[in-house]
Amino acid sequence: MLVKSLLACAMVALGSVFSHGFADARAATQEVPSDTCHEIATADAAVSSDAIQSKAGKLALVIGNAAYSGGIPPLRNPAHDATAVSDVLRKLNFTVFLAIDARGATIRDCVARMKAALLGDDIALIYYSGHGIQIDDRNYLVATDAKAGDGLSDAFLYIDEIIDGMKEKSAATLVFLDACRNNPFAGEGNQGLSVSTGRGLDRGLAKVDPGTSDARKEARGIFVAYSTSPNATATDGEGDLSPFTAAFVKAVKTPGVSVQRALSEVSRSVGEATDWSQTPWIKSSLTAEILLNGVLTLEEAIAVSQNHAATSKRLLGTGDVQGAIVEAFRGLPQKIDETAAAQYPHAYQALTAAARSSSIVLPVPANNIHVVIVNASGSRAVVASVDREYRGTGKGTLEIWDTTTKKVIGTLGDLGTAVPSAKFSADGSRVAAYLGKGITKISDAITGETVATIALSGDNLGPAHGALNPPILVFSQDGTVLVGTLHKKGMALAQGWDVASGAKRFEFDLGSRCNGLVKIAGWSLDRGFAVLNADGASLSFVCTNNSPKIGKAIVVGRWSLSQNAMIGSGVLPVPDEIYPIGFGFSPDGTRMTVQELDNGGSYQITVLDTQTGQKIGDVTKGLYSSFSPEGDLYSVVHEGGATIFSARNGERVSEITDYAYTVPAAFRKFGEKFADYILLDNDMSTLTHDVWWRPAGTLTVAEAARSRLTAEQKAEADAGALAYNEIP
Repeated sequence: MLVKSLLACAMVALGSVFSHGFADARAATQEVPSDTCHEIATADAAVSSDAIQSKAGKLALVIGNAAYSGGIPPLRNPAHDATAVSDVLRKLNFTVFLAIDARGATIRDCVARMKAALLGDDIALIYYSGHGIQIDDRNYLVATDAKAGDGLSDAFLYIDEIIDGMKEKSAATLVFLDACRNNPFAGEGNQGLSVSTGRGLDRGLAKVDPGTSDARKEARGIFVAYSTSPNATATDGEGDLSPFTAAFVKAVKTPGVSVQRALSEVSRSVGEATDWSQTPWIKSSLTAEILLNGVLTLEEAIAVSQNHAATSKRLLGTGDVQGAIVEAFRGLPQKIDETAAAQYPHAYQALTAAARSSSIVLPVPANNIHVVIVNASGSRAVVASVDREYRGTGKGTLEIWDTTTKKVIGTLGDLGTAVPSAKFSADGSRVAAYLGKGITKISDAITGETVATIALSGDNLGPAHGALNPPILVFSQDGTVLVGTLHKKGMALAQGWDVASGAKRFEFDLGSRCNGLVKIAGWSLDRGFAVLNADGASLSFVCTNNSPKIGKAIVVGRWSLSQNAMIGSGVLPVPDEIYPIGFGFSPDGTRMTVQELDNGGSYQITVLDTQTGQKIGDVTKGLYSSFSPEGDLYSVVHEGGATIFSARNGERVSEITDYAYTVPAAFRKFGEKFADYILLDNDMSTLTHDVWWRPAGTLTVAEAARSRLTAEQKAEADAGALAYNEIP
């Protein structure tokens, strides 16, 4: 005699959160035709095939039956739940075979299609929400064409037969059955499904050859979860989801939580929610934990990301830009957006540093000292190569290098100073260098050919002017004028020269102007320099002295070349323990930064209004500073990264928490070790490109980085992306 127990079952939404809400799920259900098997691709279908092939597949059979007739009561939620579950499983990279309100023939078709798609190392998941029936300790799914009172027909599907078919072609089979409503037709003592499902559980893991695809198998076996204990009923609950489903979606959506651990949390949550009248029950022969939402917790992912970021920086430090990009990608998820950048800042900034890197490794003589100055694009470098034996007298050469071909394309000349003065124009097409004895050479940075030779002059500075203190060279914003400032104790002279013809455009007695502005007895400048502002008609200048016996001060101002008059000026007294050592101007000349050193060896940055000498904002601890190309912002680089400020009022705008991201990397390499001397241009303007780098055109940082990789490297970066993926 057949003993029948008809149950209303609402299936669990594996690994998800009911993200769209009940109303959204109901709307989605209405879009899926009933009694049809739909194959739904994973959310990662757009990801490169290289990345997908590196992971074991995950396939799910999802069935939600609610529209019963023929004497069997209809159900409220299974179809809605099944649609929501399929959406979440798709986000978890499952290929889903979905059937809603399906007849027996339709369910069998879906089972066959999924079985045909399985490979030996795939994970198979079976989801069923609807009526279930227990006959002689066997569990059956009930299709919508079943009729009450009839014997077994094609509308009743034996669960173990479905499982056995999946088990033959998968590494692990996961089954979830939620019997969550009282069955008005059930006989006493037979309220729930029996323990029979999955009775033939496999034990042990097959021998795996590491050289085969079988090595990717996570576990061999079956996992069966009931929403309540065998032969017991479960409550429907008062919400849109059953207590079991509600607890399950909360537990399993957490990255790094295995199916086994999630069900432990679910049992506790369901027990508490039902006053312990309902307790989920599990059978399992899995030999390893299975994680469906990534292999890492968020904390673990962040730690792994930081390790990859550190490796990326190390590779970048050796000149391996492509290797650094791949490592940075491995510290980020597949989808790199603002959320990923905020969640994994170290890896994102490492990716940015590598993508914009103008790092160069040049085959220069190993026994020489080198000062390397790089143009904004990183395509050209001026290398001052000085023989160690003659470092005191500055004997050496000044060469222009093509950093792509790693070849010298032009020689600016012999060095007449141990500290060369060289500068690229803003667009990188011209380079000027002071060669000593008043001679400055301007060359085409693209071809290496000489454009003009200028003889800097200063009658009151003597024939040896600049021999040990070379002139400061600065191009105008449009690159048509070169400004050179000659200075000596108490005297300074700024001259402007036409780049094309070499003719002098103007001369400004900087020393006299500065000395006249300071009302301190005996004060005279130690050094000073001037820049031609973006308007082309005015100069901005600064003068300093470093004698604590007299009273130190910084003098700033703007001078109109057309009116031959002062536009504005200011004098800022400097404490005895502070030593101004570096300066930088905004493009329009209205603001300037001062790099200062105190007696304790700490650096700080002060920003001044050049027309009044007043401070803008607060003094900030930092090593370097630079203005944005528009001049509306300035950065202060410190040991932990950089802080961005408004140049208008000095208010803090944002932070860049990575020192390597803000400092240009120009160096040489000897064998496997860095040279003893790595000297960089300390002029603030050479940092602008690196601090304010943005990808060309409309490219994102990730796209700009990928464009520098080969096809093989792109595949490696995709396959190694972080597996952590928080499902919304």
